[in-house]
Amino acid sequence: MVEELKSLDKTKDELNDIKKYYDFSSILLKDGGIKTRIIKQYLPIMNKLINAYLSKMNFFVNFNINENFEEIIKSRHRDEFKYENFSEGEKLRIDLSILFSFRQIAKMKNSVNTNLLIMDEILDGSLDLEGADQFFDLIDSLDNNTNIVVISHRGDQISDRFDRTLKFRSEEHTSELQSLAY
Repeated sequence: MVEELKSLDKTKDELNDIKKYYDFSSILLKDGGIKTRIIKQYLPIMNKLINAYLSKMNFFVNFNINENFEEIIKSRHRDEFKYENFSEGEKLRIDLSILFSFRQIAKMKNSVNTNLLIMDEILDGSLDLEGADQFFDLIDSLDNNTNIVVISHRGDQISDRFDRTLKFRSEEHTSELQSLAY
């Protein structure tokens, strides 16, 4: 029994050490921990980038995200709006601005620098012709090392905006390459 007690005491000590690490990790990862400090550090940059991208898409609102990721959106006249108040096209402009901002911050931080951007059916929904033109201007402004893949059902309407196009045909439950153009 003495040997068993020693073994159990040793196991207990090991588990207490593990618990200390878990408790410490829990404190760091809570909303008030290191995560909040990191978020607070990047929020001003992120908000500035989001507003710059919104301006590039001719959507002139003041968009800010706080440390709880709650949006504060004000119009030119300083009326306050919620994301839900906007049309689907305006929401897409906000979403794209946030997406490009996160991508830029990741690139600035050097933690993620990807040369691939895949946009699936971004042009098929709620963007009008003006919004689509602004989207194209935005992706044209990206560096030349970025490979952009845009998947769309509006291929005939937008194919002149791309260097290369692949056209697929859907038959039954499969897709088949129909044509390739350079």
